[in-house]
Amino acid sequence: MPVLPILSYLLLALGLSWLVALPFRLPTEWPTHLVAFSVEALIVLAALALVPALQSRRVRHLVAALVALTAILALGDLMIRLALNRPLNLALDLPLVRALYDLATGTFGLWGGLALLAGLGLIPLAAYGLTMLATRSVQRMARHRAVRAAALLLALTGGTVQILQAEKPEYFGTYWPASTSAGVTLASQWTQFRTLRTVEPAFRTAEAEDGLRDIPQGRLLAGLNGADVVLAFIESYGESALADPLYAPHIGARLEGFAATAKAAGLHTASGWLVSSITGGQSWLAHASVLSGLTIDSQQRYDLLTTGSRRTLERYFAKAGYRTVAFEPAITRPWPAGDFFGFDATLSAADMGYRGPAFGWKTMPDQFTLHRFEQTERRLPAGERPPVFAKFSLIDSHAPFAPLAPLVADWERLGDGALFHDLPPEGGEPDSLWQDTGRLRQAYAASLDRALEVLQSYAARHVDDRTVLILLGDHQPPGIIAGDTESQAVPIHVLSGDPALLAPFLDWGFRPGMTPAPDQPQPPMAAFRDFLVQGFSPQDDRRIARSGAAAVELDGARQSH
Repeated sequence: MPVLPILSYLLLALGLSWLVALPFRLPTEWPTHLVAFSVEALIVLAALALVPALQSRRVRHLVAALVALTAILALGDLMIRLALNRPLNLALDLPLVRALYDLATGTFGLWGGLALLAGLGLIPLAAYGLTMLATRSVQRMARHRAVRAAALLLALTGGTVQILQAEKPEYFGTYWPASTSAGVTLASQWTQFRTLRTVEPAFRTAEAEDGLRDIPQGRLLAGLNGADVVLAFIESYGESALADPLYAPHIGARLEGFAATAKAAGLHTASGWLVSSITGGQSWLAHASVLSGLTIDSQQRYDLLTTGSRRTLERYFAKAGYRTVAFEPAITRPWPAGDFFGFDATLSAADMGYRGPAFGWKTMPDQFTLHRFEQTERRLPAGERPPVFAKFSLIDSHAPFAPLAPLVADWERLGDGALFHDLPPEGGEPDSLWQDTGRLRQAYAASLDRALEVLQSYAARHVDDRTVLILLGDHQPPGIIAGDTESQAVPIHVLSGDPALLAPFLDWGFRPGMTPAPDQPQPPMAAFRDFLVQGFSPQDDRRIARSGAAAVELDGARQSH
């Protein structure tokens, strides 16, 4: 019996099938799931040994191309799972390739990022070359009858083990030595592509349904009585920040301090939950869900939205006589989709007049962005200008979470931000953090704490009874930060010097204070547009009572409730 060819074949088959299965294993599953063998690879290698018609160079190239494609899909699936807590959807996620480039170069610098991406690109090339060598060796050894028998036995064994595991997983516990992830992933991408063809008609139907258009002009947002509305999205601020024992003590203490500061400043607060349309990243999808009143959970739906005729939240504010502005410090390139949202002014990073340093990926500190808003849009008293609806995309707590800009206690010193050149950054360098999960999680908590600290200082200084400040998380942090959770809930806090302006939020299920309760309602983000417009558009010509005994009585009733 030719023992050496049999052993060589078995080693080649097991080695290649292990390589095919490996990229589908999350690092969090190691080392238990580190040893897994691709059933598909075993069957293909058996077929190459058993079927003479398949023993050609063309077939080897085809098999190698499939393995390389599988490696690409596996890497994409791994990164999407780590970042967004969901499987890869190739038809939707191709636009994220540019985002991957931006994140890599922003975290590790231009050359470091390019080296990382080049290394990832070598993986499918290596898979192609190794597969060509392995399949050629297999076909040469196939002249031995014993090798062909071993190939058949190995393929049957792998398939049988997989069937048994699927039918009786309790017999195997959590250890799965056989894997069909490659075939499942390839099949799922095709299924998802076909399914997406039915999305547009249903989306256009939902887009056309808009009951807010029936609100008369005179009552539209009349309950705000001309108060400024500031909607600030806090990056990566999800339920895990308040529920996970790693973060809850730190962030919980910050919110308690925030509530005390607000009370000392004469502000009233209420908090609740919304369920984000996404998790881990793609903040623009969450922002679009809030503004449009539609669930925007993929780039395709976003593209459909921004090429349609949906009236978004800021357009209702504009119709009610508000000046609408968007502050987007993370936008560094042309943003054609911004024209769809129709803000009176959209300020990107280049429009802010910032002269300070960048802090890693972050173009400028949130404190400067908020200060710039006060300088440009609220310089005049409320009665001497139109009311303002402002939307912020804050980035202090954006990955890679470091370095952090220090908080400047005296906001008047901020100027054009040049003073940050002389202030040492905090939190270390991102490339070292991402090599240590524990340090990375600590950096996340620190960055979120800083984002909330800046907003705490801003609220005490700039929020009054003519302002409604809405602070909203955009999504849960990446899976490596959020841990093992399926929740997509995010906190939302509302502050104002006028308690009556919080009444609609309390009616919607919010509770007083800066800490939402775990058992509070969790409506979807897509419900927020209609809630806000309807809640502040009275059914008749009466306005929501402002200040005075009526407002105090209302607030007292809500507190006791």
